[in-house]
Amino acid sequence: MTAVALVRASAIALIVTVSVATAFAQTAPAGPTGGQPGGPPVTPKPGGPLTPSDTTYKVDAIEFLLTPGQFVEYKFRLKTGATMLFNWTATGMLEVDFHTVPDGKPISASETFIRGNFNKGQGTYRAPYPGLHGWYWNNAGKEDVRIIITAAGFFTEARMFSGDPDGELMEVQDPPPPPQ
Repeated sequence: MTAVALVRASAIALIVTVSVATAFAQTAPAGPTGGQPGGPPVTPKPGGPLTPSDTTYKVDAIEFLLTPGQFVEYKFRLKTGATMLFNWTATGMLEVDFHTVPDGKPISASETFIRGNFNKGQGTYRAPYPGLHGWYWNNAGKEDVRIIITAAGFFTEARMFSGDPDGELMEVQDPPPPPQ
């Protein structure tokens, strides 16, 4: 191959390489897209996946020991649309009823979302209306049963009921800071 032919072949290869590289290069978008700065403010759509809150979430963890025939109710106060994550485990089977009591309504206005015999539960919950939302656990067995519940969410208080219609106010906390 002569020097002229070699230069010409190299020039053609360079042009082809530049053309292919240009075809794969991205051009800047006409307007900003997700994850890029700039553009007008964007607010979350009602009912969408992002629901900002004007308060910080709270955390709670508690343990109960139910002897045979004992029951306890543990509920969280949530506003409409407020969410919580929960996990509870028990050392034996319990009669369980997750229900709500809407603010300003009688107990007869309660709505049950799950009822049955269980020894654990975990998931998320979004309050359909303001009020107290939580569990009734009854030990219908012949052995003691220990229950441990942990929850995090946009609740403002927790109450334990074991016969008293007003329940006992329980402490909920702000989330812990990250480890140092």
